[in-house]
Amino acid sequence: MCMVLLAAGTLTACNPGHRAQQAVNEIKSGDAAACVSERTIFQKAVEAYTLLNPDKPISEAALVTAGIVHSESKLMDVMADGTVVPAPDSVCV
Repeated sequence: MCMVLLAAGTLTACNPGHRAQQAVNEIKSGDAAACVSERTIFQKAVEAYTLLNPDKPISEAALVTAGIVHSESKLMDVMADGTVVPAPDSVCV
């Protein structure tokens, strides 16, 4: 609810530009949290997979096939050496 006080000018909370910037910051904060969480999940998945399958190559598809993760990540990629990196064009880049 916005209130306008004529004597004091406009309130910052009512300024659409300020509110838009707050929304952008909230989205970026949520994106960052999602990226950290997704990286952690896939790093632990890589660890589990390599312990169970030391001689098999690692990939997101292999993690899914082994039942370690439900689906491939839209935020992270798993490299051939098991390194978890941000996926191209994701919010994690």
